[in-house]
Amino acid sequence: MTAQLAVLFPVPQAKPDFGAMLGATTTTEATKPKKGAAPVITNAPNEVKAAIDEYVDAETTIKKCKAIKEVAGPIVFDFFRQIQDKDGFVGRFASTYAIVGNQATGKVGNKNAYTISAADEGQIAGVLGLENFRRMIVNKPTVTLKAEVFENKAMQDKLMGLLGDSFPEFFETKVALAVCEDFNKLVYTVLKPEALENLRVFMRQYNPSIR
Repeated sequence: MTAQLAVLFPVPQAKPDFGAMLGATTTTEATKPKKGAAPVITNAPNEVKAAIDEYVDAETTIKKCKAIKEVAGPIVFDFFRQIQDKDGFVGRFASTYAIVGNQATGKVGNKNAYTISAADEGQIAGVLGLENFRRMIVNKPTVTLKAEVFENKAMQDKLMGLLGDSFPEFFETKVALAVCEDFNKLVYTVLKPEALENLRVFMRQYNPSIR
């Protein structure tokens, strides 16, 4: 293994300095001036005054619309989820539905995306079953440089050379869980309704959208 890595990553003649490498990637955040009272302008041109009125009115409308969406959205999403679950369990899964209102039609849909904690791996496997879990849930590892490397000059020098089998000395690996393609459709083929509700305790699907 070490010999193979040596071919792929030959040791440089002059090892770069760890601190210098960090310095090369460091950015300095500009100091933000302290905010004071805003000067008041009362003699702006008429077209500017009209534009200010329109802009502020639009901002107010946006806030009102956001409040309406926060109330109406969950009502639509709950109904959408009920229909999607019902159809999914009888083999008619659809990720998007067109729901007709009194005056408008909205397309409501959700993505094959979930919030999953690796800490809940055992519970999720228990609900799905081990075979389905291995087929439908995938690992996504994240490798992070250990904090002590930044405080230990000897480790920094070693890092600048050939890593080889020393990889675990410098990096920590975190594993995140993600779903396979079409998980949101497949789940209806492997679970009963009550089991799906249990699964949702540990796997929260991203909120649907209305267009």
